[in-house]
Amino acid sequence: MKRFALIVALALLLVPLAARADEAASSVPAKAKMLAARGRAAHDAGNYNEAIAAFTQAYAMAPAPALLFNLAQAYRLQGNCDDAALMYRRFIATNPSPEVRSLAENHLATVERCMHKIALNIPVDGTPASAPGFVASAAPMRSAPASSSVSVALDRPSRKAELEKDIGIGLVIGGSTSLAIATYYAFRAHNASNDVAAAYAKGAKWKDVAPIDARGKSAATRAQLFGVGGALGVAGGVVTYLIGKHSEAPLTVATTGHGVEVGMTWAF
Repeated sequence: MKRFALIVALALLLVPLAARADEAASSVPAKAKMLAARGRAAHDAGNYNEAIAAFTQAYAMAPAPALLFNLAQAYRLQGNCDDAALMYRRFIATNPSPEVRSLAENHLATVERCMHKIALNIPVDGTPASAPGFVASAAPMRSAPASSSVSVALDRPSRKAELEKDIGIGLVIGGSTSLAIATYYAFRAHNASNDVAAAYAKGAKWKDVAPIDARGKSAATRAQLFGVGGALGVAGGVVTYLIGKHSEAPLTVATTGHGVEVGMTWAF
């Protein structure tokens, strides 16, 4: 029983330890979030060179699909059709939601038309043909009036993150079930021990109490096995779930006065 109690206590201790480790990991992308915020501020101010530099650094530290979209937007508004098209394609390849995919594909079609015109030496939006890659009008192409605001949640984690979370939940459920079974067998072992003591107090011989003692030992062994398995299952499930949760990068897309922006939220 003492061993079983220690096993259960170990399982309960591992949960807050894993949570603290997960909280510690939240400090890792702090600079990336700061760079992303700096990029959005530069984008709002129309300083697309600075926005691109900040988004690129943030993506190198924390590669989130939102940054690909923000980079594509900044390149498009800067007039760099080639790089904008590349970023839109990379963003679409991350399998965003249908609404945002449609938005990105519309912008991709626009910058591809821009690339085609430049290749044919055709002026783009009134820009002289001698200025390749430049779009005269820096006004963003909006999917809604500037006065309106549309927000779309992109909280779809990757398949790997979803699988890790599902496995973690399954392990926790299985581990909890094993601990419950271990408790049941520990209770049976305890009762058998009491029955043996009571039988000896009444003057019973060993041959009379041997079956009870054997039943108690068998129950104690099963309690220990289920207890160890349950503790490991719960601890492993918590860690696996937190790893999957850590991998998520919930996103939001919103139309603003400067076009369409994607925001990032790290979840640890």
